[in-house]
Amino acid sequence: MEKTITTKSLALANIKRKPYRTAALTVLVALAAGVLFGTLLLTASIKGGLKGINTRIGADLMIVPEGYETQAEGVLLSGEPSYFYMEKSIEETVRGIQGVAAVTSQFYLTSLSESCCDFPIQIIGFDPSSDFIIKSWARKKVLNTSGDEIILAGSNITTEKNTVRFFEYTHSVTARLAKSGTGMDNVIYTDINSLQKIFDDAKTKGFGFISDGDTKNRTSVIFVKLAADAKPDSTTARIKGAVPGVQVIQSDKFVSSLIDSISSFLAILNAVSVLVILITVLTLSIVFSLTINERLREFSILRVLGADFSRLRAIVFTEAGILGSIGAVSGVGISALILLPFNFVISEKLSMPFLLAGAGQIILFAIITFVILILACLAASISGAIKVSKKEIYLGIR
Repeated sequence: MEKTITTKSLALANIKRKPYRTAALTVLVALAAGVLFGTLLLTASIKGGLKGINTRIGADLMIVPEGYETQAEGVLLSGEPSYFYMEKSIEETVRGIQGVAAVTSQFYLTSLSESCCDFPIQIIGFDPSSDFIIKSWARKKVLNTSGDEIILAGSNITTEKNTVRFFEYTHSVTARLAKSGTGMDNVIYTDINSLQKIFDDAKTKGFGFISDGDTKNRTSVIFVKLAADAKPDSTTARIKGAVPGVQVIQSDKFVSSLIDSISSFLAILNAVSVLVILITVLTLSIVFSLTINERLREFSILRVLGADFSRLRAIVFTEAGILGSIGAVSGVGISALILLPFNFVISEKLSMPFLLAGAGQIILFAIITFVILILACLAASISGAIKVSKKEIYLGIR
């Protein structure tokens, strides 16, 4: 016990004796820890968002007006308000095509002025009787009672006493939607009749809309669930042949394309993290090696006083461990303070599916980062420890 305390005391004394060098090395380690922790957290959160969007699309095919697939994907990924329309009669045409098992549609309502509402959001109307997507996300069962208003709020939507206000009218929220990490968390869904009422209320208050509000004859996107034996490519070809002027998005291909593009981003992120750690190890190795030369007299005196080579090496490794611990804890803490409170803003800026990792994962990433940085610092100090073992003790005091 006495030996451990002595080694630690000597290591701490040297660290305190060189405050500027200590501060510089700690900042370097903290930077590496922050980048590594941030990379692990962002990677897990983006992968969680990808899993969420794959689950939440809930349809095999999405039909949108030709040329508007990018806008439709923007609503799914970031909830960015958008509008585009086609004839609602297309829904019935698609329903009769071979290979189609179920069809439902949604109407995107976009206001011209954000002052209409308490917050800028996308309002989407859906048909509860044919819906096989939205209601399954609700945290409680949604009943299709005729005439009842259905308001489903995305998990990121702020409500007051479980209500939302549109154009000075208050609406009760029927249910909140489970978090998905996609743009659908920033959307309010309502049944078509209620959407029409919201539009009519807006007109009486003098608010203008980019969309025409013709919910009976127009729709924005049609979702298709295929029969068990139907193939997406052949069904897509049939739909395009029966309905000109539309674009059919296959959910599997959309998600696969999204995964490919995001994988490139994650690869760059991981490469940067590895590079920062390698630079940290290289820099620390050089610094530890140089400081051993400066401290040759100190180590020589300790050797004369009875300290063996293992004790000298222990001092070097202890100093590295202390610097690594302080830097790792600082880096993880600062990174967490940036990423956790502002994860919603970060997800918007990234324009990618983003579902923040759970508390258990975050703690695990912090532990992994701490261990890796400690090992990196110990690895960087190996050259210095070897030098201590090889130096003739009397050379430092002559």
